[in-house]
Amino acid sequence: MKKASWLILVITFMAPSLFAQKIIGNWEGHIDVNGTQLPIVFHFNKNTEGNIEGKWDSPKQNAHGLPFSSISANDDSIHLGVTIVSGSYEGKFVGNDSIEGTWTQNQNDIALNFSRTNGDAETKIKPYPYEKEIEITSAGGSKLSGTLLSKNNQQKLAIIVAGSGPTDRDGNSTISPATYEYQMLAHDLDSQNIATFRYDKRGIAKSAYAGMKEGDIVFEDYIKDAEKIFDYLHDTLGFKNIYFIGHSEGSLIAMLASEKKKVSGYISIAGAGRPINEVLSEQMEKGPLPDSAKQQIPVIFNQLKMGKEVDNIPAALNILFRKSIQPYLISWMKYSPQKEIKKLKCPILVLQGGCDIQVKELDATNLHEANKKSTLDIIPGMSHTLKNAGKDCVDENKTYTDGSMPLDKMLVSDIVKFIEK
Repeated sequence: MKKASWLILVITFMAPSLFAQKIIGNWEGHIDVNGTQLPIVFHFNKNTEGNIEGKWDSPKQNAHGLPFSSISANDDSIHLGVTIVSGSYEGKFVGNDSIEGTWTQNQNDIALNFSRTNGDAETKIKPYPYEKEIEITSAGGSKLSGTLLSKNNQQKLAIIVAGSGPTDRDGNSTISPATYEYQMLAHDLDSQNIATFRYDKRGIAKSAYAGMKEGDIVFEDYIKDAEKIFDYLHDTLGFKNIYFIGHSEGSLIAMLASEKKKVSGYISIAGAGRPINEVLSEQMEKGPLPDSAKQQIPVIFNQLKMGKEVDNIPAALNILFRKSIQPYLISWMKYSPQKEIKKLKCPILVLQGGCDIQVKELDATNLHEANKKSTLDIIPGMSHTLKNAGKDCVDENKTYTDGSMPLDKMLVSDIVKFIEK
């Protein structure tokens, strides 16, 4: 579960003509994330009514043409509200070709400057053979955009369900270095004649939609979306042997969807084997938080477990417990992975990395022991990003920042053996 906040700029445009002349065009900026430069690209134009419209891209996440929805501006500055994450962007024009500004989110300020560019500044991705972009209507009526990699519908097919945060179909987060683990997994499985469907989560990348609010999404929405995807691939496209592969938070989502659908098998990768409040409490206890904040963690979780939202969250804990995310946490905490996996009748494979600092081997063991029909494999060198961290996990941090690192070979081998049984 990548711990990263998402970057969704929601912008509407009403501005005077001088501003319109200044803003129209393409703008590129970069956010520094742990030493890695994450490009953000804005595109502004006038519509037929003379109003300013625009779209934005996050090229490293292969996310293009995302919608804007609100802005206030004058001739020398702009203010972008980011209501979906309780954030904002303040920028000032420096001449006609530069904007200097600050992105503020969860009480953190990040410098974000833009320069006008003549090109579209997008990273062109070479098409991969047999990949096809498709859209599926979510349980909430919005569009889920994803990539089907398949030669024909007679193949066995795996639906890859992403982990937490603003994670797209390829395994990348909007403000974390790109690691591409789901894209690599799809391509590796394709080489073994196994089809895949991977998708941008509701509200993320090409599955973003106007008017979305973070506080409106609950855990069950993602479960229902996974079920809708299964139905489309099975009933409309005709795939008969479908597996769910759930990574991190996606492990529980895929598990719950597998209870309701006639899947050929279920695969958990780095999935929690305890209620999520226990896992998150453990992670936060190890973090660089003041003792006063750590003492509040169990108090907050206890109230959320009772279904009650919490006011006056300490600033140090706001990134996890901000008001807009509390309905999601409440809905997530209802589920015990150990209880839910007992209900599965399909074949089960539980995989866990020995170099995973976010989820423990204990979690995988809990899942396996809760359903003894499952197969368990601890992959010694694998980190949470599904990459091999080397002997004694020496490259564990690198697996989060170097997108060129290949997947752990044992991971792919285990999945292929399970599906081809």
